[in-house]
Amino acid sequence: MLIISCWAGVGFVIFGVPQAQNRSDTPLPGRAYRIVSMAPNLTEILFALGLDEKIVAVSNNSDYPPEVANKKKIGTFWQPNTEAVIAAKPDLVITLGFNRQRNLAERLKRIGYNNLTLNIEKVSDFFEAIEKIGAATDKQCQANELVCDIKKKLDNLSALVGKDYRVRVLWIIQREPLRVAGCDTFVNEMIELAGGENAIGPTVHKYPPIGSEQVIACGADVIIEPAMGRENLAGQQDKALQYWSRFKNVPAVRDGRVYVIRGDTVSRLGPRLYEGAETIAKCLRPELFEN
Repeated sequence: MLIISCWAGVGFVIFGVPQAQNRSDTPLPGRAYRIVSMAPNLTEILFALGLDEKIVAVSNNSDYPPEVANKKKIGTFWQPNTEAVIAAKPDLVITLGFNRQRNLAERLKRIGYNNLTLNIEKVSDFFEAIEKIGAATDKQCQANELVCDIKKKLDNLSALVGKDYRVRVLWIIQREPLRVAGCDTFVNEMIELAGGENAIGPTVHKYPPIGSEQVIACGADVIIEPAMGRENLAGQQDKALQYWSRFKNVPAVRDGRVYVIRGDTVSRLGPRLYEGAETIAKCLRPELFEN
């Protein structure tokens, strides 16, 4: 476990942190001139809202859009660097709601920094997050336009794939040990937006481990694996086909419908939500995209 040092007092003296009355989970609109983003999907939202010039630092994992390469890095998604965040002298730090980032947010608030903490676990949370970031950065109009644009594209995709035929999808999180996406996940929402249904029924865990018997019993029509990194998709596809060849009785394997797709597009709840859903739909219903 990462133990984050407490910078209360020290940070105030060294970096001239604003007084405590600026602490807030809902920053005032128009006050953000130096923004720190602590997660890749948050970074993508900020860029989509036209706030790239106000972003002074991002998490190490933020790699899209390409322009983010020029931004200062301040720790990973899972291990934020409190000292680096303070050194960036932000007037708004945007974090996610899980424990390590929540601890960071609490420490920063205690020494006077504005913080916006967002929980983005489902598609509805994502749209709400866009609106909250827009309100905190005086970009309400742009936020509304972005939400409407993504929703319109998703509606068009849903109309294209229809509701009468659902493709059974087994979504792989990792192979060793084998772990899949369950129904209570945003991945499941994306599968449904793309015209599919989760081949795994209700589970206790969101991303449960499964055995060979469950793989065979689920009867998946399609198996999808998000790629690790952006490089060598063809090589990862070959390894996936080799791994799944042992399950010849599963329709997806029998019919050659095992796909490795770009992971960052489908594994982040961000502005590329439509692109991710469309990528999945092309795996499920390729005939609809031939023209």
